[in-house]
Amino acid sequence: MKLFQNHILLFFLVILFIFAGCGDNNKEDDQLQAKCGKKSEEFFKKSYDPIYSGFYASHYNKKRNKCYMLLYNPVTKRKILYDVDKSNLRGMYSSDGVYCFVYEKKCKTEKEWDELVEPYIQE
Repeated sequence: MKLFQNHILLFFLVILFIFAGCGDNNKEDDQLQAKCGKKSEEFFKKSYDPIYSGFYASHYNKKRNKCYMLLYNPVTKRKILYDVDKSNLRGMYSSDGVYCFVYEKKCKTEKEWDELVEPYIQE
């Protein structure tokens, strides 16, 4: 149970870190971020069982003009990146080593995956 709580805490700290770097208070950006959040919530509710699926965070990437959703499941230890606008899986990491990719780029470790995902959820 302690490990589960640590994963939850780590996930929320990562999300807090991501959003702390988004200090631009541009009204249009805020509206796009809110729209992305709503789309992500709808996608999550439609595609996943909230009780068993873990946690998600949305991010509107202004540079790419895309809405991304990052899903983390502490039970399966999977991280998933979605392009919410197209409902497309764009990346996945699993702790068992079966999946580790972001778009066409492959990776071998969780750290590598996090580094590959960073430009999509921070810009």
